Amino acid sequence: MLKDRTFSQSYKFIFELAWREYWQREWIIRGDEIFADVKRTQLSVESVNIPSAIIDACTGIDQIDRSIKELYDTGYIHNHSRMWLSGLICNIAHTKWQLPAHWMYYYLLDGDPASNMLSWQWVAGTFSSKKYLPAQENINTYTRSVQKKSFLDHPYDVLATLPTPAILLERKVINLSWLKPASQDLKVDKSLPTLLYTSFWLNHEWHSDMQANRILVLEPSWFKRFPVSSTVTKFILDIAKEIDGLQVYVGEWADLEPQLGTTKYFISHPSVSHWRGDAEPYPLMFQEVPMKSYGSFMSFWKQCQKQLATNEKQGRHE
Repeated sequence: MLKDRTFSQSYKFIFELAWREYWQREWIIRGDEIFADVKRTQLSVESVNIPSAIIDACTGIDQIDRSIKELYDTGYIHNHSRMWLSGLICNIAHTKWQLPAHWMYYYLLDGDPASNMLSWQWVAGTFSSKKYLPAQENINTYTRSVQKKSFLDHPYDVLATLPTPAILLERKVINLSWLKPASQDLKVDKSLPTLLYTSFWLNHEWHSDMQANRILVLEPSWFKRFPVSSTVTKFILDIAKEIDGLQVYVGEWADLEPQLGTTKYFISHPSVSHWRGDAEPYPLMFQEVPMKSYGSFMSFWKQCQKQLATNEKQGRHE
């Protein structure tokens, strides 16, 4: 990866990937603790439900409304827009972060529970030292827009004390549910090992030279906890088609395991902690950085920079 670029040329890209790994490490270390307030309680909460204006993309903040529509239409949303949107919901509309985080995750093609939930906590101030506030000036700067006199068009100290804007007072109860796709009738050769894939691990190069059963496992119990839209499910299944011989099993591990042989391989991941077999280590960019909670991203990043500097000296860019 990035073999033709120096560390300085690749810095920003690596920095963003490091954030993703930081969240993954926190999930591995903390487990289900990341799905509740981690470091401190979210303050000034008025509701657990999302404002209707957010759901309907009619907040009056032009760039935020566009980003919500983009999320619905494409499954993507720019990182800046994610922060503005979550800051608006949590700290301007004074909403508890959990349901909004699940709402965004539901539509994200690149959704990851740790990155998503902990990023929302970072914005809400439950995993950081202060809350993130979206200001109209900041939105204008990064989107090259010129919107003025919105309810976000105030200095940060004023935004921090504003009551919930009238347009955000009405709340909507939402039901996020997973539409289960069809499961294939498995053809399993028990004399062969089985490679088990998940929606978080669909690497076509993984043991590509091994003669094995290959099965993508979609457990309804998991998707009940973390539902995704039909668009996201289709995205997962389309990627699965790129892996030769991969079969799709929609059902629980307890029902699948008896159908398999004795040798089973999968990638260790918090979503499959109940699976049994040969769990291979979750791949990390910064394998030399000790696995522990660093308290903050920058503490973790300092350790990553040491590894990167060593790699640079040794001419390693992989």
